[in-house]
Amino acid sequence: MNHLYAVSIFGLLWLSALPCHSSETPRKASFISDDHSVSYEVFDSSAGGPVLILLHGASGPDAPLYRSQAQYFTTKGYTVLLLHYFDATGSSAPSSQNYNIWVKAVQELARQCRNDPKWSKRKLALIGYSLGASVALGAGSQGIQVSAIADWYGSLPDEFFYRFQEMPPLLILHGAKDSIIPVINAQQLIKLCLLKGLICENHLYPDQEHGFMGNALDDADNRTIDFFARKLQ
Repeated sequence: MNHLYAVSIFGLLWLSALPCHSSETPRKASFISDDHSVSYEVFDSSAGGPVLILLHGASGPDAPLYRSQAQYFTTKGYTVLLLHYFDATGSSAPSSQNYNIWVKAVQELARQCRNDPKWSKRKLALIGYSLGASVALGAGSQGIQVSAIADWYGSLPDEFFYRFQEMPPLLILHGAKDSIIPVINAQQLIKLCLLKGLICENHLYPDQEHGFMGNALDDADNRTIDFFARKLQ
């Protein structure tokens, strides 16, 4: 599977042009993973719905897309935890060592959610974008205790592909014209899930590249909300 991550000038301009769904300031928290302090931001919803761990892409947690998406999910009743998983390594390089450390950080935050009285009775899910989707898939393949995962144009890293254990109910959304993480990565994972009899809903956008724009972004949000609504009941 290919694991090339890049952020083009066009991509940065597109991210900066995205509107934010709310001006509410998230609160910050942290925990220890692999001897590193890892921070996350809590975007609260008053609805008391599921908890959603959001994993940003290679451009980092401050990119407007991820903050806008976090606010979007709060409007749908979710409490969103935007995890700064780069804190666990001090690096954004998608190496085998870093993937393993990032997955540990996601597992640790999920464990804390299950043990936190505020959240322990609420369903837990993951959503990842690009590099963050690959981290989410790595965690899912090792049996992380969440009820669902949404993968937006990511791929399962090779080291997790070859020691695949299981996967929570999975939604795969990918652009057929993606040249950064080619669509074959999504297609291979779909086949793997089918062979293992796992739940793997998917949609491939024939006109989209790496990242969704316009109607495709709205459609991806709607598909994700629908998938979570069914799997997190």
